[in-house]
Amino acid sequence: MHFSLRTILLIPLLFLPFVLSPATANELDLRISDDALHANFAVNDSYSDGMFGMGYFYKDEDEAINVVNLDLHTKGQTALGNMPTTVGIGIQGTYFKEGPFKGSAVAVGGSVRVNIPEAPGVSIETEAHYAPDVLAFGDSDAFTRLRLQGNYRIIQSADVSLGYRYLQAGIKEGGHRTFESGAFLGIKLKF
Repeated sequence: MHFSLRTILLIPLLFLPFVLSPATANELDLRISDDALHANFAVNDSYSDGMFGMGYFYKDEDEAINVVNLDLHTKGQTALGNMPTTVGIGIQGTYFKEGPFKGSAVAVGGSVRVNIPEAPGVSIETEAHYAPDVLAFGDSDAFTRLRLQGNYRIIQSADVSLGYRYLQAGIKEGGHRTFESGAFLGIKLKF
């Protein structure tokens, strides 16, 4: 699978109706480490529980690592004990490239965010997506994305976070490529 620059630039137009609608809530996540950056933009439709997102991960290595994701999830509120919890379940389409190694995957998974009532503004968030061989294409035979982070709400529309992320793709000939495994600092803006 090969994306031209024109295709990559046109992808945000798919989200334009949701961004311009007065019935949406938008989020921009930025997660950085010493040599990697991940930006993710999500649009929540307030008329349904649908959440649409797109992201881009870049890591500065000998062979630059580029990972593009498109998300479709449903989100809802629940509780774990007495702790307010937001759960998201869905799919994540991913395209990745590192030098000559490239592939794509349709991963299933979701996220869980637990707010800590005893510490207002503090929450713990996880995300996990996995694509087995049948849902991985190109040079890959599997794809895994994991994230664990702690958040602190500075103001109603902004969180800061500290966390750990892990991205890995299996290789058809055997073995795997770990694109990222390390800590990050982040900020989430809601508007």
